[in-house]
Amino acid sequence: MHFILRYFTKRHSLSRRRVQHDLMHSILNSCLLLTAVFALHVGLMMYYEGLSPGDAIWLTLTTATTVGYGDISATTTEGRFATVFLIYLGGIFVLAKVVGDYFDYRLSVRDKKTRGHWSWNMNHHIVILNSPTYSGERYLQRLIKQFRASDHYKDTAIYLLTRQFPQGLPDFITQLDNVVHYSGDSSSPQDLAAVCVAQARDVIILAKDENDEGSDGRTFDILHRLKDLKVNASILAECVEDANRKRLEDAGANIVIRPIRAYPEMIVRAFDAPGSERIIENMFNSENDEYRRYDVDISNMTWRDVVTQLITHDVGIAVAYIDRHSHEMVYNPSAYTKPDIQALITISKDNTVHSNDDVRKLVSQEGK
Repeated sequence: MHFILRYFTKRHSLSRRRVQHDLMHSILNSCLLLTAVFALHVGLMMYYEGLSPGDAIWLTLTTATTVGYGDISATTTEGRFATVFLIYLGGIFVLAKVVGDYFDYRLSVRDKKTRGHWSWNMNHHIVILNSPTYSGERYLQRLIKQFRASDHYKDTAIYLLTRQFPQGLPDFITQLDNVVHYSGDSSSPQDLAAVCVAQARDVIILAKDENDEGSDGRTFDILHRLKDLKVNASILAECVEDANRKRLEDAGANIVIRPIRAYPEMIVRAFDAPGSERIIENMFNSENDEYRRYDVDISNMTWRDVVTQLITHDVGIAVAYIDRHSHEMVYNPSAYTKPDIQALITISKDNTVHSNDDVRKLVSQEGK
């Protein structure tokens, strides 16, 4: 079914290209014919009416454009017949056809741009390959918003390569500015070249299905296509199965992350601060490190002292606390504040287990 769909898609694309080519060919032929008609009329006006080249050209153009100032006109029978047949019956018709074909061409180009069949000339841009199968539109919207929120990427053009938008991008994506798409296949060298992937600043390969390990095989194939095209951009690839990480890295991916659809910010952070994506990934699993809560009352201690005491006794790293009065979570407070703590949130190793009483004693010793 995939090959059948791909076949008919290519046929449709070739048909649209043929229509546009025919329009351009028609415009050029009409322009040549119009030039020949005008040149012949100018020559006949010089011959029959005795006009200078300048006056003959002026008469031809004002007559063809139906302006007709009347300052110069054909007076001989031969000159009038030439004007009727060449300009009234021929020239004006051909001129109208040229104008009509030109507007048809403009509409065709606009339609191609809207539907993703136009190759934009870009440089130093972001290329996003594929779109998620489920809620792909909203995920791309949130991802692009995160790029726009970054000082490094707020004005960077974004080029999407996907077949998800055959009728054009949704308004809530185009409103994000400087975002276009090309309707094509991310594993096709021709479609990759159409989005100027070799001139891109960064390339993002999204997993088609974050729950299907087979998506990694498609990503692997795309990476080899990018290598064949000699792409020098920084490449981020999503990897469904951790066992495939090394394989994707060897294939050319500079950054490999899990496809976490609830947190598109991770992709932007991976480009802004390489390495930070691994820390963020650890927040979503329980391998090696985990978040823990200790219900302890702490006051009259600076946050610096609290953090130091926990690290010194290998309890973990305090990252936040719950305020005793507001019951709100406070993240990364200033080192010299003295918060009223109701509970601590730490990142701790799996093999380090401490109770609330243990942490309370450690803190109380520091307080003394």
